[in-house]
Amino acid sequence: MNQYEEYKLLIQRLISGNFAQATQQERDKTVMAIIHASAVTSTALSIIPVPMVETPVQITMVRAIGKVYEQDLDEKIVLEILSVVGGNYLLRQLLRLIPYVGWAVNLSRVYATTWAMGAAAEYYFKHDREVEKEELMKVFKTVLKQKTQEKEKDMTDRRVIERLEELKGLLDKKLITQEEYDRKREAIIEEL
Repeated sequence: MNQYEEYKLLIQRLISGNFAQATQQERDKTVMAIIHASAVTSTALSIIPVPMVETPVQITMVRAIGKVYEQDLDEKIVLEILSVVGGNYLLRQLLRLIPYVGWAVNLSRVYATTWAMGAAAEYYFKHDREVEKEELMKVFKTVLKQKTQEKEKDMTDRRVIERLEELKGLLDKKLITQEEYDRKREAIIEEL
């Protein structure tokens, strides 16, 4: 089964709400797919310089995770999940109003924030909504830090690969010597 078919099956299962007989492994896999799709979608939407443009995706993500755990989203859940992200989320939204400020950093933060919201929601539902706010905050902050670091490392790795490819292109076009290539390649690798 390819990734498209897996997502199609996931969406059909979400629409039908058929998770009563799901194993924990099936729920975990479904929740990870929901969080991943939501984080990617939120990141893509965040390119638009409009505050809170990804919020509907994040709310839908929380509702979908709740559905996996056979729970409906009510006002209490929305307030608890949103209170976890609080000031961090609002500050990032306000920064969008200033053109070009932290744009690239914002992309990784949107991804990480959405993922952390999903992880906190999963934790909340997995524990039958019997979770202290501090506990939820800890889950959110831990995952936020982890995903931010992962994204930043991923972006750094991509930049290194791009620089090495550009350098190889210069060598192939004979614009630099093999010696220059080796020296510059080593310098790029040492930056890691």
